[in-house]
Amino acid sequence: MSESNLRIFTNVLLLFEKSVALFSGKLEKPSWSGDEHNGYQPRFANPNSGHFQLLMAVKIVSTLNAVICLLKEGYVQEVGILLRVIDECSAKILCVEEAHVKRALTSEQKKIINEYFQFDIRKVEDISSSDKWWVDMKKVFASQARFLSEGTPNKDVHSILEMCKVLYNVYTGYVHGFYPHVMELYDTDKKLFRMNGLLDTRYYQDMVMGVSSAILRVFNIFAQIAPRFDLLELRKELIDNRNIFIKSEAYNNSIEKKKDRQ
Repeated sequence: MSESNLRIFTNVLLLFEKSVALFSGKLEKPSWSGDEHNGYQPRFANPNSGHFQLLMAVKIVSTLNAVICLLKEGYVQEVGILLRVIDECSAKILCVEEAHVKRALTSEQKKIINEYFQFDIRKVEDISSSDKWWVDMKKVFASQARFLSEGTPNKDVHSILEMCKVLYNVYTGYVHGFYPHVMELYDTDKKLFRMNGLLDTRYYQDMVMGVSSAILRVFNIFAQIAPRFDLLELRKELIDNRNIFIKSEAYNNSIEKKKDRQ
């Protein structure tokens, strides 16, 4: 990744960090909770769906910062893992946003809003008492697709849903170490596995494009939820900077290099 591209990514993340700080400023602050036996940790006294979206946004921006660190060294596989985290958090933000807009909750939206804050990973019993994961991502993606389709001319929910699932599943291969994903590390010339980065490979360029696309999606998501936090000026700033980012070399170069290989 060139120095100019790195500067562009870094400046974008500064705006994302500012956005999260402004979201947080509109909500109740956490306070210390717990006792001497279980320890103290920051918790929200009366968390709501806005707090949920805030925490997903925090996770997205923190993860993007980690992505940039890994990109510098060419750790493609690990970037893929983190892009899956970003896609999952993004989908959950939009799933809840659909509930806000339609003012009607699906069962999965109820689980997200009502159950997220009930469990504490520090408690072993919360982990062992459940034999299935918290939410069904298929239903979350369905909600995300319905919400995104509202802004498309033909309202093609199915195509958007398939796109969301494909992105998620591609990066899932990096999480679980699928055969084709791990084999990307094999250098056929040197006949060995490269485990210290893939800076000079096509996989690296593909992942830079993946990061650029993820950043564009985060721009759109943060701009979408900003008005509900009564942050109209932030929405405009996000949209303006998104349009600048789309025209930047950090976005266009990765797209053009992808086209050249096809």
